[in-house]
Amino acid sequence: MKAKFLIDYCHQGDWEPLGGQRQSPIDIQTSQIENNNSLANIQVNLSETTATFLNNGQNLQLLGAGQASFNNRVFNFVQLHFHADGEHRLDGKIFPLEGHFLFQSASGQLAVIGVLYQVGEFNPDFEHVLNQYDQGKGEGSFSFAGLIPENKSYYHYLGSLTTPPLTEGVEWYVMQNVLEVSAEQVLRFIAIHGRNNRECQSINERKVLSYNE
Repeated sequence: MKAKFLIDYCHQGDWEPLGGQRQSPIDIQTSQIENNNSLANIQVNLSETTATFLNNGQNLQLLGAGQASFNNRVFNFVQLHFHADGEHRLDGKIFPLEGHFLFQSASGQLAVIGVLYQVGEFNPDFEHVLNQYDQGKGEGSFSFAGLIPENKSYYHYLGSLTTPPLTEGVEWYVMQNVLEVSAEQVLRFIAIHGRNNRECQSINERKVLSYNE
């Protein structure tokens, strides 16, 4: 079933409010990445019991329970959604799909784990998400094992939400390890959701850091 949304990806210049100097997504240039010893590993613990699937007018989301630790700070899981094509690039490479795991701390700070997917093997966990998206309603069990890398080495920078209101100050943790979904699954997502990737934004004076697990 084709989903309907309130934002138009064909006219991104009309989105309000227009962003500042720290917008997302970006093209991550690995030759310009800086190592930083102050970063720490990411720990993610998401509930695999029940999750609610929701169309919030911008994307199809999975709402669930769980937590993550970013640099030894606890954040609560808010929602997961996907973009096709992928929004972040690696050395100019465009990926067919990207997942965004959104978390929020008690103080309101937002952090997003970005996962890039390439075409390859069939992904059972993504198939379950697609089945729920296709229904456009309801609840179902949720497994993230095939949706987020076991090795959580990451690229880190400060950016924004990639949908209106394009809020800045978001901590981004883009996974270095790329997972797989099948070509048929990508096409099925596009058939349901449409193409929904924001154009790459200028990195300006920002630095991209890396952490290797």
